[in-house]
Amino acid sequence: MPDKYDWVQLTSGEWLKGEIKVMYQDSLEFDSDKLKLLKLDMADVKTIRSGQVVSVRINGGQVATGKMLLEDGQVKVLGQTPQSFPREAILSVAAGVPKEQNYWSASVSVGGNLSSGNNKRTDVSVIAAAERRTVESRVGLAYLGNYSVANGVQSANNHRASAVWDWFVSDKLFLRPVFGEYYSDPFQNIADQITVGTALGYELIRTPKTTWSVFAGPAYQYTRYDDVPAGDPTSRSTPALSAGTNFETEITSKVDFSYNYRFQLTSQAAGRYNHHMIGAFSFDLTDSLDLNLSLVWDRIADPATTADGSIPRPNDYQLIFGIGYQF
Repeated sequence: MPDKYDWVQLTSGEWLKGEIKVMYQDSLEFDSDKLKLLKLDMADVKTIRSGQVVSVRINGGQVATGKMLLEDGQVKVLGQTPQSFPREAILSVAAGVPKEQNYWSASVSVGGNLSSGNNKRTDVSVIAAAERRTVESRVGLAYLGNYSVANGVQSANNHRASAVWDWFVSDKLFLRPVFGEYYSDPFQNIADQITVGTALGYELIRTPKTTWSVFAGPAYQYTRYDDVPAGDPTSRSTPALSAGTNFETEITSKVDFSYNYRFQLTSQAAGRYNHHMIGAFSFDLTDSLDLNLSLVWDRIADPATTADGSIPRPNDYQLIFGIGYQF
């Protein structure tokens, strides 16, 4: 076994020297000094000889730690107690001994505009996401915020934060025991809106370049309004049906596309129907920096009437340009 570098042999016979970062969902991330960070389809990998210690997760949740040798359809983990497994039993590989930080990935994208003089304007948009993924479960956190003011007049101030927890019943079927979301947008006459629920989901596609999942389940929604006519309730609670889809694909080695959509069916008094959609293109600038273009569409079928009798428009659209950082 090598002492310094990790070595990967492709089915073409070529050898790559570098460092294993992670292997998950049949995709191997391999860092080469000359070729930079590569994403290799495991179907194209014939042999792996690791010089570093790695953690190998096997079907059933077992974790083996040591140097890894993959060849001839078998995986040998050469630790204090050498272990051997069939190649198809591998679920994931992470560099080093198991650490909490190995399970997390995150990204932040910030866009903005500042101007002064005859027209004083400030626009700030923030999109952030974090995910903790293990063989058995997945935790996702997300935030989307927009703030805009021109010549002292505010024109946007909305915030959406969400959290989900998925537990994989099988390779593709997952139970979402709980999910939650907080939303605030005074221009939609929503001071605070809290949604909690549960769902059942399924991964329709899971390849090294593309993932596509759907989910649906019951939920509960509480809304406190920013401004209502005299005599109208200032808040409403309603049961809801929540469903949606998440899609991600790698268009090229430097361009990614993601699409997330969720809708809720509620009572007539609570707005009847609402949805949140965000589609985004990400263009790699460096290994860690991206240029992001996002389209956001929020809709409430029947917005609540304000105190002066006006009704907010059902649809809100946002086109966001930002610079993102992945870590």
